[in-house]
Amino acid sequence: MAVAHTGSDQREARGIFDCDEAHRSPLRSDYKRIFDSGLVVLDTNVLLNLYRSNESTRRDTLAAFARLRERLWIPHQVLTEFWRNRESPTVRHHHATKANEASAALDKVVNTARAVVTTWLTAVQLKDNEEAVERTGSDLTELAKAADSLKKFIRAQAECDALKETAVTHTDPVLNALDPLLHGRVGEPLSPDAYDRAVKEAQERADEGIPPGYEDFRTKEPELAAGDYLVWVQLIAEARHRGCDVLLVTGDVKKDWWTNRGYDIPPRPRAELLQELREQAGVRLYMLTPSELLRWAKELLEVNVDEGSVRDLEQLGEAAAGKESDDEAWTAESLAVFMDELMRRYPSRVKAIVAAAANGGFVDRETVYELAGYDETRSLRGFTQPIGTLSRDLQAIGVLTGGEPFLLTTVYGHAVDPSWAKGFRIPSGVIALLRSKYEGGDLWPVPDGGEAGGEAPERG
Repeated sequence: MAVAHTGSDQREARGIFDCDEAHRSPLRSDYKRIFDSGLVVLDTNVLLNLYRSNESTRRDTLAAFARLRERLWIPHQVLTEFWRNRESPTVRHHHATKANEASAALDKVVNTARAVVTTWLTAVQLKDNEEAVERTGSDLTELAKAADSLKKFIRAQAECDALKETAVTHTDPVLNALDPLLHGRVGEPLSPDAYDRAVKEAQERADEGIPPGYEDFRTKEPELAAGDYLVWVQLIAEARHRGCDVLLVTGDVKKDWWTNRGYDIPPRPRAELLQELREQAGVRLYMLTPSELLRWAKELLEVNVDEGSVRDLEQLGEAAAGKESDDEAWTAESLAVFMDELMRRYPSRVKAIVAAAANGGFVDRETVYELAGYDETRSLRGFTQPIGTLSRDLQAIGVLTGGEPFLLTTVYGHAVDPSWAKGFRIPSGVIALLRSKYEGGDLWPVPDGGEAGGEAPERG
């Protein structure tokens, strides 16, 4: 006979979506509610895209922002990153920079074609054959003419799309448009102590693969890599204060923000983010890319958005995603230049990096003190900053691409005090390169009875 459960024994009925609703697709009514009464948070790349867009796309984006003005808000970290990146050639001079890159690539194609043909003529003993030289030379000339024609078109288009009068802030049309829209809608900065704690938390979360922002720790120094988490911390605080659902508009499509998306799957944040915002602020999180925001603004806010503007922002997003997915790594040449210059400036960092390579990728705190000759009162705070400084210097002169994994990352959680670094780690991909450069030398001596190129000994 069945027994009915009553009182405290009765369990709450559950359904298929009882998993913090992390897997429920957003509805039209969700976006309508947020546009009417929620918090619309703009990420840094959304603001910077105003410089990268053409005139019509910029106009439509600003029109959507204007209709959402009462709902708009940006974390202070977004403002910091906006001003940090505004002067980058890929932002304020986006169109000219991309035109120069395309022109240089076309020149490389022509030069490569000439070298390939010359090599072939030599290899098949036709270098002195007048007919073969004339025929290939004629085609190469046509190729060069076609490349020149393409370069002229590309540069003319760049000139047409370039945003004028941005050199001075009071004539910059983007700043002039954003100032009234965002006035009074920017969050407060974190206190110095809260900022330091958040940067450390960001790295600890990155070590565990907890979103958002852990992907940036592959290629950026910790303080810059922590940017996504700083945005997230400030977003949570504002959502808790206002008690309303949040729509984050971001062009960052990395997997530490988004759930894997198929071509027919609506946008959805990582389940961990949905759950964390629900637990910390009691509200729901939604996310859209800039192009998706324009689509919904056209439908729900009756903003006059050209379909070409949506496609333009989609293409900007695709280009950014393609750049993020490039599997750029250290080469023997780039690493050698970096390490030689680092030795000239900061030899203690080189010693730590090589020691980590000899120990399978990690060097502990005590070894760093020993190698650097620090006394016990010396703090290791900022020990990795010279790595970031040198990386930026070498990127500026073209030695590094900017896609290389960050070379020395702090690992927190020392037994005496968890806020101390317990050591530092290097990317596994550089260990073999460092072995080739240093093993058998003063910085990486071969153990007695060992052989260069053998298994790296583990140090406790």
